[in-house]
Amino acid sequence: MLAKLIEVALRNRLLVVLLFCVAFAAGIWSLWHLPVDAFPDTTPVQVQINTTAPALGPEEIEKQISQPVELAISGLPGLVHVRSISKFGLSQVVAIFEDEMAILDSRQLIMERLAGVTLPEGIDPPELGPISTGLGEVFHYIVRSESPDYGLDDLRTLHDWVVKPQLRKVSGVAEVNSWGGLEKQYHVIVSPEALIKFDLTYNDVAHALRENNANVGGGQVVTGGQTLLVHGLGRVASVEEIADIVIRSYDGAPVLIRDVAEVAIGHELRRGAVSANGQGEVVLGLGFMLMGENSREVTRDLRQALDRLSESLPEDVLIEPVYERTSLVNQVIDTVKHNLTAGAILVIAVLFLLLGNLRAGLLVAATIPMAMLFASLGMAQMGIAASLLSLGAIDFGLLVDGSVVMTEANLRRLTERRMQLDRPLSAAERFDVVLASSQEVARPIVYGMGIIVLVFLPVLTLEGIEGKMFKPMAWTLIFALVGGLLVAIVLSPVLSFQFLKNPAVRPRRFATGLQRFYEAVLTRVLRHRLIFLGGVLLLVAATAVPALRLGGEFIPRLSEGSLVVSVVRLAGVSVDESIEYNTRMEQLLLEEFPDEIQAVWSRLGSAEVATDPMGTELTDIFLTLHPRNQWTRAADQAQLSARVEEALHGLPGIRAVLTQPIELRVNEMLSGIRGDVGIKIFGEDFGNLVALGEEVEHLLTEIEGASDVAVEQITGQPTLRIEVDRKALARHGVAAREVLDMVAAVGTPQVGTIYEGERSFPLVLRLPDAMRSDPDALARMLIPTSGGAVVPLEDLAHISEVERPSTINREWGRRLIKVQVNVRDRDIATFVNEAREKIESQVQLPDGYMIEWGGQFENLERSQKRLMVVVPLTLLLIFFLL
Repeated sequence: MLAKLIEVALRNRLLVVLLFCVAFAAGIWSLWHLPVDAFPDTTPVQVQINTTAPALGPEEIEKQISQPVELAISGLPGLVHVRSISKFGLSQVVAIFEDEMAILDSRQLIMERLAGVTLPEGIDPPELGPISTGLGEVFHYIVRSESPDYGLDDLRTLHDWVVKPQLRKVSGVAEVNSWGGLEKQYHVIVSPEALIKFDLTYNDVAHALRENNANVGGGQVVTGGQTLLVHGLGRVASVEEIADIVIRSYDGAPVLIRDVAEVAIGHELRRGAVSANGQGEVVLGLGFMLMGENSREVTRDLRQALDRLSESLPEDVLIEPVYERTSLVNQVIDTVKHNLTAGAILVIAVLFLLLGNLRAGLLVAATIPMAMLFASLGMAQMGIAASLLSLGAIDFGLLVDGSVVMTEANLRRLTERRMQLDRPLSAAERFDVVLASSQEVARPIVYGMGIIVLVFLPVLTLEGIEGKMFKPMAWTLIFALVGGLLVAIVLSPVLSFQFLKNPAVRPRRFATGLQRFYEAVLTRVLRHRLIFLGGVLLLVAATAVPALRLGGEFIPRLSEGSLVVSVVRLAGVSVDESIEYNTRMEQLLLEEFPDEIQAVWSRLGSAEVATDPMGTELTDIFLTLHPRNQWTRAADQAQLSARVEEALHGLPGIRAVLTQPIELRVNEMLSGIRGDVGIKIFGEDFGNLVALGEEVEHLLTEIEGASDVAVEQITGQPTLRIEVDRKALARHGVAAREVLDMVAAVGTPQVGTIYEGERSFPLVLRLPDAMRSDPDALARMLIPTSGGAVVPLEDLAHISEVERPSTINREWGRRLIKVQVNVRDRDIATFVNEAREKIESQVQLPDGYMIEWGGQFENLERSQKRLMVVVPLTLLLIFFLL
């Protein structure tokens, strides 16, 4: 078959050249349109289900929201993992599906199940997170103003209603998220004393606000042959109109909202904030790329849209990009270009040196671009992005191997035939020589390439994260090898016939010298073959022992050119306190590393769309770095990370862990663990979980290579517990709902919406600040009884300050606590083996409790188990092929 293929190609040389030209053009088109990213996207098919309940604590969130949602989605086709996190005001359930599931199908299945979920009154339905991945957060920018006329509420409003809608129009954008600032609201601040004075209740005020803020449609009125649309207008549109709403009459006079409450512009309870460059608070915008899009193009388009938009903004408002994926992608592309160019030059130089013929060297070198373009065609069909791992793994020596053999055989045969005839060869003679020599070496070439392809078979069997990481590399190289094989078998004979018409008859001194040296060595080896074989066996045996003791890494850490400092404080810390501390840390870092750090910004808590659900005790500090050639205090990123850790080490009340933006985001989306290794302890009682977590943390710190060891903070949230006293309620004739409504008013329950043109803002009813900031004042708040008397809240409920959970994590319906650790100067596999042995021997688990290992080690262990089966089978296949 191969012989016939070569003969057909040689007899149809023009057609072969035209077909390869078409393939060349198609390859260029595919290469130009390939999605480009820094690294392969390892995020599984997952859907985030976010539910906000601004007034509920973690335990109520878990019981009333997270558990019902988990139960609703259980049993879905292709569902492989469910985890959830319950925090103050937020529930996030993450559903992970098999890789074969389409993301849109997964979201549709979840939406159908969520339609049947019943949540408590007043809680908005669950919402799905953006269709994005761990690599989707491609663009960060801050909105700030140096003018006192623009407060944080003005900046947030400007971003949400001007900037954000325009950026969401950009093709390939899944979401534009808002973080920080103050979300504008209309506040009705009710006075409990005024309610008692006018014999009103909290519900009376809420009812009046709801019933006096609506527009209606009345259909049509036909008169005189004309149709009039009926439109009833009753919405309020200003603070004054809200204050003039009538609640009811009292002693014959109307009681207005202004008589029992103050109406003012306020802001929502804060769940997050952002500061930048040590200069205080700003508003942060985050652009998320739609799954499967080209990050380079999306980032570029977002930047261009932002530049156009900036021209129409007020002069005192500035929008500054602080993180762009394009920078990292360009660095990666430059690295790949440099490596590929250097490799190509080296291969071509070696070819010229060994073949001793310029034309033959050029013919072989032509294989490189052709094979690369064949690879781009395959990558386009498989949806593989051009990245450091997919393109950087290509070995030009492998690609040209077949063409070297084919061209060298043709060159040698043509030279020998010309020397025999002592004259230039005719076309027919060249045809016969090239056909015979090409058919002679075709089979060895195919077998050689086949063996190389088989070597990558184990990589193609990987699944999960490791499959998404390494399969693009294997497929890209296989496509390039197939392209190189086609060039060697089909195109090289044609080019040899056309361009090696009269090869020079002169000795190739370098190649001849190598051949003589090889023959001399081979002769001696064959004379003493038993000694040589014995030496080889001893060498193999000597290397087997250290090979078995080698450690293991899932993947080397790749430098992203940016750093993230994850900071943990005590649970319950206020947003204002965290902002002040973050600002001081930003100033410290900029002062200590002026030549290394270009910009620094901190984000704490959660954004509007909680893709990264953090509490206010958690902060991520992002560091944008100057080019490496400007650094003076560090030689590389690892050394800079160590110096930053040293600078922050002395700060009281914090625990800091260093990582990188993409690394952090991917780890969070994959397993919810921010470190290299995570120990997950499952159980029910929070006290036991915390005790076990601290014990494991202590053991890990004693192991060599452990860095950034941290047990997750799930308790310690200061809570004002107000539990109604049923007997007291019955004695005073007060309904529990009356008490609970007043307690809910400590927050900002929404009772309507105020429209300002196209913009809309919540209308909320709440208590005065004095009662929201002073537990004693809240306890003295008067509650009206059915008999017309008033009773302080402390006589109707048990009020106490307690510590409750700050975060509740669950996996497959089981509570857990996580202990995370980064591994430095040691491989992960041996570290985990030592840690596992130590923990299993020294940690006593109560009944019903268990430990699982996660993070990168989980992926490493799974891939090793699969490779232990597949690699021997691959070696067996290679043996049969030989």
